[in-house]
Amino acid sequence: MRKPSMFSKDYKKEIKKRKMKIALLIILPIIGLIILLTTDLNGLKNKGISITKGINSILLNKSKDDKKDKEVNTVEVKNKPEVVKPQTNTTKPKVPKAAVVKNGNFDVSLSDGQKITIEYVMSGTEKNIKGVIDPSNISYDINPSKKAIVIQSKNNQDLLYIDANKVFKDITKNTHKSTKGDIYPKEQLLNSNKAYLWSITPKFIDEDNIAYVSELPWINDKKVQYIWKVNLKSNVHMQVKPASGKNITFRNITPKGLEALIDGSIKYVTSTGEVIE
Repeated sequence: MRKPSMFSKDYKKEIKKRKMKIALLIILPIIGLIILLTTDLNGLKNKGISITKGINSILLNKSKDDKKDKEVNTVEVKNKPEVVKPQTNTTKPKVPKAAVVKNGNFDVSLSDGQKITIEYVMSGTEKNIKGVIDPSNISYDINPSKKAIVIQSKNNQDLLYIDANKVFKDITKNTHKSTKGDIYPKEQLLNSNKAYLWSITPKFIDEDNIAYVSELPWINDKKVQYIWKVNLKSNVHMQVKPASGKNITFRNITPKGLEALIDGSIKYVTSTGEVIE
């Protein structure tokens, strides 16, 4: 141990420190010797081993706990449900445009030479028949779907079916055959008897059948009215039985059929050609 220089300004402090170090060097070996002599060396050795084992056990347990905690954290992370953030739709929803509604019309030339104008309503691509402008010399009816109309001329009693696409179909019964086999042409009969009712006031029973009033099947002056119907698909005319009276008026379509007022009594005309109450 180097002796401090007497010319150093900290000479006294260095001397004091030097003395303390020398004292420690003397005292510590003595204390160690006393402890060694008073303590069982084997016990001290065993205790040292136990302490070492305890330390190793603590370190091992801590390592296992750390590993277990790591596994638990890993499982929790795996089992944690994935939170899906809702996608924000920046596109504005399309608002459907309202169908443009407009009115229109088209002209029809009838077999008697007169011209009529049929009105319709157009909504988008949907065309519905509205009626007839100035129907003073005709009788007409619109079918339940508003897609077609039947026109009856009061001049010659012809029947004309027209749909919304301007498709025309003549559904007139031009001749009548009696039970005896006699043929009666409509035009010839009306020329000889202008008051005769061949086919008037047509009315839809449903989409495929139209009823009308006629004095057929009799060719006389008794003025008894009967109900007939025509099927639009087959163009077949048939008498609706039993139904007759001095005055027959058609009303509206009902679940039972077409309502008919026959001499003050209400009956119903079915599409199969029957009259029920």
